[in-house]
Amino acid sequence: MRIRIPSRKVCERFHLTYELYGAKKGVNVLTRYYRVRPMKIVLDGRKVSKKYRAEYWRNNGYFTKRGLTKRLVLHELYHHIAEVKGLEMTLTKEELEADRFAREVMRKSC
Repeated sequence: MRIRIPSRKVCERFHLTYELYGAKKGVNVLTRYYRVRPMKIVLDGRKVSKKYRAEYWRNNGYFTKRGLTKRLVLHELYHHIAEVKGLEMTLTKEELEADRFAREVMRKSC
């Protein structure tokens, strides 16, 4: 099962909120759209594995200072939505879908 991409209007609202108020408020726009609990954003590079710039673990998105980009925030948000909605898929498929989700939301917001 795929997570539906929001409409252009919702994507633009995410983009404007992200740019004006920050990552947390932008994520809240999309979590309200999907009717899931908000994802906590933690800017702490020590919690992220050495090879990565961002990680998702149990309702928290951990980011390094370099990793706090819009694409990575959307990527980790996909993992959050998939976990809350209870979607079962292989790790490889989930990573591909998370990349697709981030790409499509960014494409629709510009």
